[in-house]
Amino acid sequence: MNTEKLKWILLIGLSVIWGSSFILIKKSLEHFNPYEVGALRVLISGLVLMPYAVSKIKQFPRKHMKWLIIAAVSGNFIPMFLFPIAETQITSSIAGIINSMMPIFVIIVGSLVWKFSTTRKQLLGVLVSFFWCLHTCLGRRWQW
Repeated sequence: MNTEKLKWILLIGLSVIWGSSFILIKKSLEHFNPYEVGALRVLISGLVLMPYAVSKIKQFPRKHMKWLIIAAVSGNFIPMFLFPIAETQITSSIAGIINSMMPIFVIIVGSLVWKFSTTRKQLLGVLVSFFWCLHTCLGRRWQW
């Protein structure tokens, strides 16, 4: 298969998986409380990723383990619970829009705190993805 086609297929597949998570969280809240949804998300992702993690653990430097745990808890574990809690009060589309703001905040914090520079291509990619998320999450067509 053409490498360019494969990239597009993977991008579309990732978008469907990522975007559907908020709808699936909302649907699961009809049957479970937010803490059960968060716990199930952590459990299922842990079970799926465990074989890979076990095979690679020896390659990871032990001196960086503290930072890996901090990143995992703050970037994955806590949000797995916060999104279901939030979706008891807001719609799944608003949760998706809030989540799509993350790359924008990464650019802002990275440039202000760590003095990272962002290329025009990266900025354009973030803005296109954010406006696409706004368009699809709100279910409206943009009037140009």
